[in-house]
Amino acid sequence: MDSVLGLLFALGGVAIFQQALSLHPLPGMNVGPGLFPSIVGLAMALMGAALTIQGWFFRDEAEEAPPLITWFAVGIVVAIIGAIVAMPYLGFLVAGTIFSIGIVLISRGGWLSALIFSPIATAAIYFIFTTVLRVSLPHGLLG
Repeated sequence: MDSVLGLLFALGGVAIFQQALSLHPLPGMNVGPGLFPSIVGLAMALMGAALTIQGWFFRDEAEEAPPLITWFAVGIVVAIIGAIVAMPYLGFLVAGTIFSIGIVLISRGGWLSALIFSPIATAAIYFIFTTVLRVSLPHGLLG
């Protein structure tokens, strides 16, 4: 199972990397829009290849594989889709905070830690992208 998942992950990483290379930087931008997806795609391809090799050569027949689809995995996918759909309307700060709270709660974190961590993490990510990388993020409700 690790070999198959690793291969799928590696192929997905190659596809992301290939598409990211086609994103051209805007004039006056220090960093193009393809930098982050290129890094993620390349990392996915390398880690997928490593998982494929590890799964192929170091199989443990006695160990039963855990189920691929769990409620946790479904919750993460639903949260990501929800954030993608809500981002243009709510903006990055609001949607990102709600997304982070959901992820903390899905991961069995408490409400207090979710309410403390989520706005801080979202604001830090917003600052890095808008100030350091000069990437425009959706404003949404905060216009």
